[in-house]
Amino acid sequence: MKKKILCSIAMLCSSTLWADDISLSSDLWCPYACESNSSSPGFMVEIAKVILEGEGHKVNYTTINWARAVSETKTGKFAGIIGASRADVVGFVLPSVPTGFNSNYFWVIKDNNWSYKDVKSLSGKKIGLINSYSYGNEIDNEVQKKNPNYIIVSGNDALKKLIRMTDIKRLDGFVENPNVLNYLLKDMPEFKNHFKIVSKNVANDPDLFVAFSPSNPNSKKYAQLISDGMSNLRKSGKLKTILSKYGVSDWK
Repeated sequence: MKKKILCSIAMLCSSTLWADDISLSSDLWCPYACESNSSSPGFMVEIAKVILEGEGHKVNYTTINWARAVSETKTGKFAGIIGASRADVVGFVLPSVPTGFNSNYFWVIKDNNWSYKDVKSLSGKKIGLINSYSYGNEIDNEVQKKNPNYIIVSGNDALKKLIRMTDIKRLDGFVENPNVLNYLLKDMPEFKNHFKIVSKNVANDPDLFVAFSPSNPNSKKYAQLISDGMSNLRKSGKLKTILSKYGVSDWK
């Protein structure tokens, strides 16, 4: 009996030692990452919580602007960042299995006849982007060159700013994921059916991740849990349940 008690205590202690408080961050990018104090915090947030909390950890999720989320996760203030492409988080620890997918298009007001084909077609135009987002190599390279045709906007409501700036013609258009734009426009009905796509998909790397801090010694462990957990969620059907809540289909 004594041995059994000691064994149980040892197992309890071991379990407690491995139960971490894992802080995750993102900006508001529904349906991928939404309000933190919501029953619908975003499908990538729910995936991370189900997997990590299923392993005994506690997940704390915070929404801040994207540039700050990347910076503070890199230094270790947050353990991970949600909704990142590989280009967003160079040097971070990534799961081998993505937890989301991405596409990016140029959007303009419906009565605008302009369309994007290549860099030359930007001449004389002002196109809005969100600070520190990666949109794909084609755009990212021009941002690095400080192409004046791209106007960078920051803040927690950056996409709302881009929508309104385009509406009043301070911008000719903006670049965004259609899932994100259409989700946001549910709360901005005055702009429903206001915009149209005028480009090919410019996101050359569609994979999105819960990316973990290069400063956290447990990042590889967390990344492996996400990779294994995604496979289990797919097999069990739980992934489909989470995605359907947000009107999203499995991309695999």
